[in-house]
Amino acid sequence: MLAVSAKPVISVVIPLPDDRGQLVDCLRGFTSQTLDEPVEVIVAAADTSADDMTLLAEQYPMVRWIVRPGLRVSGLYNAGAELADGHYLYISESHCVPHPDCLQQVLDFVRQTGFPAACSSSDGINGNYVAEGEQRIFEEDFRQWTQEGKCKISIRGTLIERELWNQIGGFQAEFGHFAEVMFGRALEAMNAEMGVAQRSIVSHCNQVSLKLLAQELFEYGEDQCRASHLGPVDQQDKPSAEWASRERLLRNSLLLKYKQVKEATRQWFREMAIRYVPMPGELRFRLFRKFWQGAARLGRLNYLAQMKDQAATISEQVSLRRAA
Repeated sequence: MLAVSAKPVISVVIPLPDDRGQLVDCLRGFTSQTLDEPVEVIVAAADTSADDMTLLAEQYPMVRWIVRPGLRVSGLYNAGAELADGHYLYISESHCVPHPDCLQQVLDFVRQTGFPAACSSSDGINGNYVAEGEQRIFEEDFRQWTQEGKCKISIRGTLIERELWNQIGGFQAEFGHFAEVMFGRALEAMNAEMGVAQRSIVSHCNQVSLKLLAQELFEYGEDQCRASHLGPVDQQDKPSAEWASRERLLRNSLLLKYKQVKEATRQWFREMAIRYVPMPGELRFRLFRKFWQGAARLGRLNYLAQMKDQAATISEQVSLRRAA
């Protein structure tokens, strides 16, 4: 059960948006852990009306509720971490439900290994084939990251020393979905080690809507280019093909527009096939992965198009000043 009488060992930080109907189970799970040591749970929201926050605050008075208007998800993690008292932070999502011994297992793991940070493993709450595809991609990509020895911060569930979090400066919220990747690069730049606590498990409610999933991936693609464009050098990831080709695309408006239309058209056909064409499960998954990649690619192309529009606007303003 949640122990709050003493200084907490772990501060769980959960941003409120996008709970996918799992918030009550999420709160129940984190406030009833088998861990014998003190834990605090902090829920950070941008809006007091979100997800019936007032009613939930009455049901869970042991939870610390904070409101920071205007902040997006990464900023809400930072706001919660600023108020945390635990030696460790455990960041998770409002649509993640921890197993009863989730925190005990990840805490045991970091104490046994001496690592300053560790991810929990994650199974899926899968409502349909979209959710199943998201879970499989997560597992395959996560496995590749860990095999390559990269520091992978998963917002599904990661334990990290609060002092180390503060030293890095938390998430760079302006980079949105890509902030967790950049945080991992910052850990690597510091030669910090982290691992995966396989026995610590959170159940993640995967997205069931192709439209909403595509929107998230589109934003991820934009954030990826934003990080390549404006992010610190030591937190850069391998540049995408679109970013590597940016000079050619920014010089040629027709080529950039052609690539956007071509990818959007392909996405439409992929979606129609995934939804309506009978096919073997493995073939459907390969098509789903192409849809996943295409949505992110469209986001990156859109970021480049915005860069070109901004450059054109600035050039026009300069010309007007000279004419005046």
